[in-house]
Amino acid sequence: MFERLRAVVADTVTEVAGHRQLTKEIRQAVASGDQEAAQAFRTGTAAAALTARGRDARGQEVVDYVQAVKRADGGSAARAGWLHRR
Repeated sequence: MFERLRAVVADTVTEVAGHRQLTKEIRQAVASGDQEAAQAFRTGTAAAALTARGRDARGQEVVDYVQAVKRADGGSAARAGWLHRR
């Protein structure tokens, strides 16, 4: 039982850290003048990391952002490359 609890806590910490980093990158994009990022992203770190509704909203925001970038940049999504993670 302790191992299961440890795994859940570790997964939660990983989710929060990942969304925290993504939120930081979103803020950097907005600060650099990326209007599509400013319009697309609304979900906060805690909601995205800790709730299914927030997770789904953040995922839809990513889709909306890439589509907006493609429209604005004539079909290219290269500017949205900062979303790529390894």
